[in-house]
Amino acid sequence: MTVSPLFADVYQGDLNGRPDWEALAKLGAPWHGAIIKATEGTHYAPDWFATQWRALRNVAGARYGEDWFRGCYHFLKLTGDGAKQAEWYAHAIEHAGGWGVGDLWPIVDVELGGEKNSNHNATKQQIIDCTTAFVERIRSIYGREVMLYANGALRDRNIKVRMGCDWLWCPRYTPTLPAFIYERSGWTVEELAMWQYCGDGVGFLHGYPSSVPGFGKVDISALTLPGGLERLRSLLWAERPA
Repeated sequence: MTVSPLFADVYQGDLNGRPDWEALAKLGAPWHGAIIKATEGTHYAPDWFATQWRALRNVAGARYGEDWFRGCYHFLKLTGDGAKQAEWYAHAIEHAGGWGVGDLWPIVDVELGGEKNSNHNATKQQIIDCTTAFVERIRSIYGREVMLYANGALRDRNIKVRMGCDWLWCPRYTPTLPAFIYERSGWTVEELAMWQYCGDGVGFLHGYPSSVPGFGKVDISALTLPGGLERLRSLLWAERPA
């Protein structure tokens, strides 16, 4: 089996908060970058993010924007103000140095979380309204397309609209990603950009790694975008985010 381009997914609680990006970059293919957590709600925006955001670009060297890409996501508090959360996310990114041509689209993470998470109490309409407001505000600030990270929340609340998003990043820790998983929420394979197939070493497809050699056990995603890295590169360069 041919291994797809892979991306590590890291937040402040992983790897003791000190990911070795240089080690990841030195691995080369199939490792083509990383996605990190930037913000949550309207309060969480650690200095950790700004440090890692800059480091992810610096370690790439000439690979940045060619075959190395970085991304960052906002964990959406679904009962809050989506537009204000988008502004908080944007502020954190600008503080960290802003966007570059090797950066994935802005990402909104839509999850219900556990029973103690306020997201668990969000209604279908609250999720739709909050996410849509977030996406609209991000698009008004940057003029960029937006990627949605979601699966369980869409399933559990029977959400079948895209809420303004352009691309889907689907988490599912099983050997395959059946089409019905994303089609039931109104997406097609043409808009499926990424599949998070592994979480901290749990769940993986035969032939795909469950940990990053010399880096550690983190969430791992495969690029599923039709056209692969070449198309990803062309789409991002066409936006020329600044």
